[in-house]
Amino acid sequence: MSNRREFVRNCAAAGLAIGFGPIWGKPRPRSERIKIGAQTNTFGVPIKPLDRLFEVLDTLARTGYASFETSVGSLQPYKDRAAECRKAFESRHVPLLAAHTSGKLWDRARQADEVSGLAAIAGWSAQMGATHMIMSSPALPHSNETPETEMARIKAEGLNKVGDACRKEGLTFCYHNHTAEFEGAPSQMDILLKETDPKLVWLNYDVGNAYPKGPDPAAFSAEHYKRIAIYHLKDAVEGPAGGKPVFTDLGAGKIDLKGVSAPVLDSDWQGWLVVEREGTWPNPLPDPEGKLRQCRQYIRQITGI
Repeated sequence: MSNRREFVRNCAAAGLAIGFGPIWGKPRPRSERIKIGAQTNTFGVPIKPLDRLFEVLDTLARTGYASFETSVGSLQPYKDRAAECRKAFESRHVPLLAAHTSGKLWDRARQADEVSGLAAIAGWSAQMGATHMIMSSPALPHSNETPETEMARIKAEGLNKVGDACRKEGLTFCYHNHTAEFEGAPSQMDILLKETDPKLVWLNYDVGNAYPKGPDPAAFSAEHYKRIAIYHLKDAVEGPAGGKPVFTDLGAGKIDLKGVSAPVLDSDWQGWLVVEREGTWPNPLPDPEGKLRQCRQYIRQITGI
């Protein structure tokens, strides 16, 4: 034990960071803590066949992305070839960050089966090299018998169970928001933040889905960044007549992406900034490589990474 204490003291004296976090109030360099990834939605959903996914990863490598997130539908057909897929992903220097799947979890009668199915996805995606798993949900259904606040609490219980299953596979479990999570008082997001275990359930904060009806994305980021493991970065302008937002190149819309990223840049935050450049979901955008190249250049401009 005395040798270990002496080693720690010597490292501190040399100004070396041990593990995660700052020393003497100075955070580790941004490039060590913050990684830039891409969601493959830009190329369409899902991506098939497997050779097409490999082509997409080659494009991501050319444009400077360090990892990829994709729809579970792009990967599930190959779950029995997980080791082969992992080797192919990593050989392209674009390993798998996360499979993005969907779940409800608000019906206790069906929750156990849902959790089991999600745990299975965690298992094979971990074998493919994933470090995270992402889940999003449709809006809570209207019910005359069960209030939405109660359904949100049941869902929070389910998210904790999925998070525990992911932890057993070595994955960080992230809940991905849409607009509905910010509606009402208390909102579903208020309930999820309060009633999920922060050691089991993190946020995949989608700033575009919070615009323009949700809380200000920069303000939400400043308040909750320590609970966020993955940001989905996108930019948008309001749609005509208050309709759905129209997604734009990064920096060309109304979302304060500099404000969103500010809390993580000069802190001890460690995680992923993931570009989700879409607009014609589930169809691919025209010139997806050009779109993602613009996004990567913009992120480098505002973050230095």
